[in-house]
Amino acid sequence: MEECTIRDLFMKHGTPMKKQKNQFIFDPTVSRNMSEAYFLVEGVASLTALNEEGEEMVYLYFNEQRIIGFAEILARKYRYSPSASLFIPPAAFWITAKSDCVYYTMKEPVFSRLLDEDIRFAGAVLEAISLNYLEIINKVQHTRNVDKETLFCEWLLSCRVKRNGLSIVPKTFTFTEVAKYLGMHPVTVSRIAGNLRNQGILSRIDGCLVITDEKRLLELVRRGRSRLQEPALPEVPRG
Repeated sequence: MEECTIRDLFMKHGTPMKKQKNQFIFDPTVSRNMSEAYFLVEGVASLTALNEEGEEMVYLYFNEQRIIGFAEILARKYRYSPSASLFIPPAAFWITAKSDCVYYTMKEPVFSRLLDEDIRFAGAVLEAISLNYLEIINKVQHTRNVDKETLFCEWLLSCRVKRNGLSIVPKTFTFTEVAKYLGMHPVTVSRIAGNLRNQGILSRIDGCLVITDEKRLLELVRRGRSRLQEPALPEVPRG
């Protein structure tokens, strides 16, 4: 199903909302009568939680044209299904606007009904689930095995937004924040970004990182991933 059609359903059945940078789109500490799902129209948001030390940890970044925040709805909807032998409610999480965000919110009963009645809507939700799953798996695997340049390039592609025909990473992201998310040192992130600028792949416009050659950036990611998939060389016997 086309993304614009999903947006149309959220426009028809939901409520338009706006949040400024660093405001919560979803806050589990605020009392709610029912859960909601969201369709992010503009901006970048993050999925965050607190570790044992009370430190905020970012697990995912969400860019535009994406359904988010529906985990609690699905957990309740399918908690009594035959496959749900052990129901574990989702851990507390926050969805934070990393830049100014425009989105639609849809109440749980409507979201649940559309899942049952509209196979195209259900397919779009399944696509969103798959995308979230793959991005988390890739992050865990790649932070352990992929070179740092490939990791940073993947992050750039996941957080870009389209503005006036340009692929832009909002200026709200600092190298310190990106380094923490990717498990690097800020100096390493700055060095990689500088190398990409020297290659003509990145530039800065009005304080924002701009991907000036997305084709070459994708090629760097493909090469980095292919190295991850190459079989290890056999050890040479000693003596």
